[in-house]
Amino acid sequence: MPSTTTSRSRLVRTALGVLGVTALATTTLSGCGLVGSSEDQLGTVVIGSANFTESELLGEIYAQALEADGVEVEQQPGIGAREAYMKAIEGDNPSINILPEYLGYLLEYYNDDIPDPTVQGVTQQLGQDLPPELETLRMSPATDEDAVVVTPETAQRYDLETIADLRPVADQMTAGGSPEFRTRRAGLAGMREVYGVEFKDYKTLDTGGPLSLKQLLNDDIQVTDFFTTQSVIEENNLVILKDPKNIVLPGNVVPVIRSDIPDKEQVTQTLDSVSAALTTAKLTEMVKAIDVDKEPKEDVAEQFLSSAGLN
Repeated sequence: MPSTTTSRSRLVRTALGVLGVTALATTTLSGCGLVGSSEDQLGTVVIGSANFTESELLGEIYAQALEADGVEVEQQPGIGAREAYMKAIEGDNPSINILPEYLGYLLEYYNDDIPDPTVQGVTQQLGQDLPPELETLRMSPATDEDAVVVTPETAQRYDLETIADLRPVADQMTAGGSPEFRTRRAGLAGMREVYGVEFKDYKTLDTGGPLSLKQLLNDDIQVTDFFTTQSVIEENNLVILKDPKNIVLPGNVVPVIRSDIPDKEQVTQTLDSVSAALTTAKLTEMVKAIDVDKEPKEDVAEQFLSSAGLN
């Protein structure tokens, strides 16, 4: 658990951050969020994250690790989907200069023509397709990837082991999940293009959340998308369909930074150490602690960093 001093310090920093955002709001607004002048934005390290538990947790881990190494940090958690938070870090007027990302999904955002979907191939291509103002730091062995799942009953009924097995029966099935699952390579778009799978219908629900789970277990939908670090898969004995043609890209966690970030040498050293310490098992355990056990993400982050000797 965090010490009283640490908690008080974090509350002060949060309050200052809120005041700073309020001040910026009176001057300049941009499509995806608040921005100020380049001098204002680049004067400190500002960490953003997507609007789901794991991304916000990673942002908190980055923040606490950097603060422990003497870097001044602000946070803008829960910005939204990739289309929103990437706009917050790109261009000439960014509102953030660090965010946690996932290797293959980051590449797909910039270029969905990916001839080599292996980790090595994606890494090399990303180096070519990333905008010049951005760069990635050390890739973590920890991964979180899309998992196309069905219930054991559905798998048995249709004799399903791989995504390819859906092709002759998908016209009898309804898929469901997030809006992105319908349109992205790791979802229906990739299943249709690569495997020839066409579903009878699609229900727009939530992103790997309780609504998708409820409809799946009730057989209102037969296929959905969760993420491999979600404990819901194991807890409900869901079957992950194998993906022999690799429409699901490598999901290694990787920090993205602005090339002009302040304290760049220290930021790089600290976040490289964080990435080295993260594992898929630890990430899964931490997400469960927040989502299932309802532990505050600040405490979960601090416990991880303490166990890794990084705070």
